[in-house]
Amino acid sequence: QACMYVWQFSINDQVYYGRTWEEFKTFLDRLELNDDSRKIVFVHNLGFEFQAIWSVLRIKSVMSRKSRKLMTCELEDYNIQFRCTMMMSNAKLEKLPELYQLPVQKKVGDLDYNKLRTSITPLTDKELGYCEYDCLVTYWYIKTELETYERVDKIPITSTGKVRRQLQHLVLSDPAYVKKVSKQINIEPKVYNMLVDAFAGGYTHANYIYADEVLENVDSYDETSAYPYVLVTCKFPSSEFKRCYVKKVDQMSSRFAYLVTVKLNNVRSKYYNHFISSSKCSNIEGYPHYDNGRIISAKSLTITCTDIDLRFFLDSYEVESYEIIESYYSSYSYLPIEYVDFILDKYVLKTKLKNVEGKELEYNREKANFNAIYGMSVTNDIRSDVEFLNFEEWIEKPLSNTEIMKKLAQKKKRGFLNFAWGVWCTAYARDNLLRRVLDLDDYVVYCDTDSCKLVQGYDKTVFEQYNQSVENKIRNVCKERGLDFNRYAPSDIKGNPHLLGVFECETGKGRSVTYDEFITQGAKKYAYKIDGEIHVTVSGV
Repeated sequence: QACMYVWQFSINDQVYYGRTWEEFKTFLDRLELNDDSRKIVFVHNLGFEFQAIWSVLRIKSVMSRKSRKLMTCELEDYNIQFRCTMMMSNAKLEKLPELYQLPVQKKVGDLDYNKLRTSITPLTDKELGYCEYDCLVTYWYIKTELETYERVDKIPITSTGKVRRQLQHLVLSDPAYVKKVSKQINIEPKVYNMLVDAFAGGYTHANYIYADEVLENVDSYDETSAYPYVLVTCKFPSSEFKRCYVKKVDQMSSRFAYLVTVKLNNVRSKYYNHFISSSKCSNIEGYPHYDNGRIISAKSLTITCTDIDLRFFLDSYEVESYEIIESYYSSYSYLPIEYVDFILDKYVLKTKLKNVEGKELEYNREKANFNAIYGMSVTNDIRSDVEFLNFEEWIEKPLSNTEIMKKLAQKKKRGFLNFAWGVWCTAYARDNLLRRVLDLDDYVVYCDTDSCKLVQGYDKTVFEQYNQSVENKIRNVCKERGLDFNRYAPSDIKGNPHLLGVFECETGKGRSVTYDEFITQGAKKYAYKIDGEIHVTVSGV
């Protein structure tokens, strides 16, 4: 249940207020009378506001990645399309002024969210100012986007859409590139569904032996641009997947990428940290034991994964026997040089702009573009249809095989990215992190995608040796492909090189950081104290 107590709506930088839904509809009526052409209205966190909007205004259509992850919606009775600026910027409202060097700041602390209010509760100037600046921050953010895109309807509706458009512009006019990528895309629904099943994100997990315990002197290591590093150094599936009949890992050739569905029997983890996600398993039998969603042990489990994942599972778990139920293979090759150049150019530009006085806006834009490369690489354009059914509940309708084949055929004609690249990208990155976890198991407290937190006593040479292997690998790739090593390790304004893919001890205030105290209660739930300040990360809070 919710009660309207205020709304605000700005036309450019002029902010209008109201206290009831009836006043809001009257405002929209006047807006429509004044201008009945199509209007785009930007809302920060549209998915949240939509929970109230849909019950008051008639919805014509929605565009959503998945249930409640709303990007746009159109109204039935008004020529208005709402667009989500959080999806566009991938940033919280209070972060936009800093990221885009806006001339206004979001007011913080001027509105007490614990106070109960209705439409007749008096609002102070301070409270109204808080509401006003929510609109003004959004307005000025759109102004900065217009410097690039000129028209509001041309601004990409997602943050990955911006860098995606840049790459499209670069490569779609190159027939050789399009032909090369087109040859890699399968139109077989079976392979597509296996790729979707095999895709997994970053490893985020707490070591259960340390959970809920306040630990002292915890070190934190971060991997520099973990996903872009593997994209520009590793080999990926580069041909259509074809059926094969390998039965064991030692039958797999290093020249090929393998997509497999495998059954593991009598599985038990060798380590305190656990890695197989139960949500990725299609069948688990025999009184399994779990650790916050990860498998500790099971009589058997069935999972679809890459050859990289399968080798890691067999190294990290005791497995009595395994059966490869189904397998497909594709040739391994480096990604197209045009795509690698695109990524390296972004990395070089971001690094050169870092800490350059007067270039803060350009740096933040390039940093956002660089960070969006991974999101673009794993974007699956062939998604289930999302419907807001009867305008009351969200329904995700899986595509039929016929629909999948049709969309894959369209993608094959003018594809410039291969979804399989994204599947292998995360697999490589997980392997790079988790192989270090195996080496330091007893000391690892918490991991999140490209970071690792450890109690004292761990062997620091594990990271030093890995970092040396990263440099060696990059030098070999540069030699093979005729690339300049300095593009993998560009220098910042102070002349310090920043090598892709290495683990570095987290720094702050110009020095290495050791948390005075640290506690975790599971994935995306941790807090630490440093220099007397407490920092908390809790998913959704």
